[in-house]
Amino acid sequence: MVKPTQRMVRFGAGVRDDVPSAEFGNKAASLATMSQMGVPVPPGFSLPVSICEEYYRKNESLPPDFFDLLKNGIAFLEKATESVFGGTRRPLLVSVRSGAPVSMPGVMDTLLNVGLNQETIRGLIFMSGNPAFAWDSYRRILHEFSRVIFHQDSQLFRSALGAVLKAEGVTDPLELSSGSLRDLAFQYERIFANQTGRRFPADVHEQLVCAAEGVIRSWNNPRAESFRKMNLIREVRGTAVTVQAMVFGNMGSHSGAGVAFTRNPWLGTGEMLVDFKFGAQGEDVVSGEESAAAQAEFRRAMPAVYRELAEIGKKIEAQYRDMQDIEFTVQEETLSILQTRSGKRSPYAALKIAVAMCQEGIISPSDVIWMLREIDLDAITVQNVKSQDYPVAVGIPASGGVATGAITFSGERAEREAAEGRPVILVRETASPDDLPGIAAARGLLTMRGARTSHAAVVARQLGKVCVVSCEGLAIDVVRKRCTLSGHDLREGAVISIDGNSGNVYIGAIGWSEERPDDLITIVRGWEREQQV
Repeated sequence: MVKPTQRMVRFGAGVRDDVPSAEFGNKAASLATMSQMGVPVPPGFSLPVSICEEYYRKNESLPPDFFDLLKNGIAFLEKATESVFGGTRRPLLVSVRSGAPVSMPGVMDTLLNVGLNQETIRGLIFMSGNPAFAWDSYRRILHEFSRVIFHQDSQLFRSALGAVLKAEGVTDPLELSSGSLRDLAFQYERIFANQTGRRFPADVHEQLVCAAEGVIRSWNNPRAESFRKMNLIREVRGTAVTVQAMVFGNMGSHSGAGVAFTRNPWLGTGEMLVDFKFGAQGEDVVSGEESAAAQAEFRRAMPAVYRELAEIGKKIEAQYRDMQDIEFTVQEETLSILQTRSGKRSPYAALKIAVAMCQEGIISPSDVIWMLREIDLDAITVQNVKSQDYPVAVGIPASGGVATGAITFSGERAEREAAEGRPVILVRETASPDDLPGIAAARGLLTMRGARTSHAAVVARQLGKVCVVSCEGLAIDVVRKRCTLSGHDLREGAVISIDGNSGNVYIGAIGWSEERPDDLITIVRGWEREQQV
C-alpha cells in the first residue's frame, strides 16, 4: 500500500509504483495498471487528492512542496522520454489532467500542450518536420489557457479561427497552411493579452504550475458541483493531478484522437463502438465541439491500429470485468491509450451487457446482481417508432429510445419547463458539461455537432435520455429563438420528436411502442433467486 506521506507516484514502461485510486484517482490508477499490463501508455506522474484537500483547507494556497513535486515529476518524464521541458531541440510537452476517485466525465479541466512557447515551437518543428502541427498546438494552448486558467470567453478565439477558415475556403483547421496557423497563433496571442491583461506565460515551469493549480480549482467549478449533486456524490475528497508526456493526434493525416466503447453503450450489443477524428487532439472529440469520422472510415484508413485497439479493448475489459470507455490518441499510426474507465450506459444496455458478460464467463451471476443494484429492472423498456411520419432530418444516434417535447435552446429553460410538468427537447449547437442540469431535465438532447462519445452524450445515456448528435439539417438562431430542420422554420416551444435508435428527427409528436426485455429480466430474476437459496 501507498505510505501516508507519499506525495507522488509514477507510471510508464518499466515502472512498478503502486497507485491506489482512493488517493491518486481512477485515472492514474488505471494508467498504472494498463502500463504494467503492457498496454501502450505515455509515461506520467500523479499528485494525490490530499493536495487538493490542503489547497481548499488553507484558503486556496498551494502546499510548500508542490513546486518540488512538479520538478521531480518532470525530471522523471525527461529521462523517460529523452527530452527536455523547455528545450529547443527535443522539447517535452505535457498534458495536465484531473482525476477523482469517482468517474466525473468532462466536468473538470484538462490542459494540453503545456510547455509550448515561442522558443520550444522551434524544437517541435525540428523534431516533427511539420510547422503546421507545431503552430496548431501553440494556438490550442493559448485558447485553453485563456479559458481554463483565466476563465475568459472562447468566442473571440472561435471567431478568429472561423474567419481564417472562411478566408482559405476550408472547413477544418487540419486543412490550414503552416503560414495561416502561425498568423492565427499570433492573433491568439493578442486576444489572450487583451482578455487577460498580460502576455501568455513564456516560462514553461510557470505554465505547469498554473495548469496544475487550474486542475485543482476545477474541482469546485459549477459543472463539477452540479454533477456531484445530481449523482449524490458526497464523500469524495477532491481531485488528483495527473501529468503525462504528450502524444499528438494533430501531427498529420495519419494521426488523430478518439474514444472507444468496448460494447455499444445504449443498445448493449457486443461490437466495439468508436468515434475518431483525424488530425485532432483528445478534447476535440470528448468536448462535443467536433463531429467525428465514421467508424468504418477509421477502420479503412488504419486497419492495423484498429485491430490493435480492439485487442487492447478486450484485454482491458477482461482486466476490469466491465464494459470500458477508452480514450486514445494515434500519432502517425502509433496507438497510445490515455484513459480507461467503466463506460456509462443506458439502463437497457446495462442489463444486456451484464447478462452477456456473465454468459461469456467474464463475470458471475452475483456480479450481475451487484452491477444492476441501482437499476429498476421492471422500469426498463425498449422504445421504437411506429409512426409512418417522414423524418425531416437525420443525425447520429447516441442514446436509444424515442422522445417528444417542446424545443428549448437553454438548459435553464429546460429546467423551468420540466419543473412545470412540460416535456422538452434540449436543442443545442453542441452540448457541454455545463448543460448537465438541462440534460437531466429534458426528455432528450439534439445537437448540430458533436460525437456519440462526447461527455455530454455519455451523461445523457447514463441518465436514460434519448440523444441524437451531429444533425446536419439543423441550424439554430439563438438570438431569434428559432431553428430550422432541413429548411422547416421552428420557434422555441414547437414540438419535435427524436429517435435515438435511428437518429431520425420529426416535426410534432409521433407514435411509438414500448416493450419490456422480459427474456433478459427473467434470466436476472432467476439468478437473484439462486443467490437467495
